[in-house]
Amino acid sequence: MDKKERQLFDTYYNKFANRNFDEKDVLSFLLFIRKEAHDNKVMKELGDFLVQRENCTGHVKAFFEECKQIIDNLGKGKKQKIENMFSFKEIRNGFNALFIDQGLEKLPPEVINDFILCIISLLQDVKLVSANGKKEVGHLSFAASSKELFLMGNMKALHKGRFIPVTFPVLSVRNMYEKIKPQDENDTPYLFDNAIIEVINSNGEMVITFPAL
Repeated sequence: MDKKERQLFDTYYNKFANRNFDEKDVLSFLLFIRKEAHDNKVMKELGDFLVQRENCTGHVKAFFEECKQIIDNLGKGKKQKIENMFSFKEIRNGFNALFIDQGLEKLPPEVINDFILCIISLLQDVKLVSANGKKEVGHLSFAASSKELFLMGNMKALHKGRFIPVTFPVLSVRNMYEKIKPQDENDTPYLFDNAIIEVINSNGEMVITFPAL
């Protein structure tokens, strides 16, 4: 990293440490550090996913192929649970490893929560395609419950001759931002399929531009 790159890196770090950033800053940071993150699996994969979107490769592509296989096998035997693509801990460790490598302090969990929220927002409406890339098999959308916020995958499963919608979590994070009334006793997430959410920053606080719930 040359001196100018280091100056830019420090500028991003200070914005993050002060929680004075939004989803656009997270996007530009992940693009900026793609070269530095080559050996940092989580950061490299997330940066590549944001750039490649439906043309995803590597771990991300393998994750969605496995999800498709699990959904295609619903009702045909043992149930398999779909876990998040990356856990909070994996993303936290990935981000902090970048900062530690540059001699900086780890960032607190609240900032990592903000990062993940921004990544969830940035990946809305990505199309999911078949293994050969020729057929759309689903898409991603933002979802919210009273306790968590999600990047949800949406696919369809063939059951008794009919296609039924299936949603599954791709990424999730604690909802520290907006009060949301549970829509049922299970706190089933509201799915925002027809509206695009934006994460902005207002006076050092993350704000989610929800449509009316």
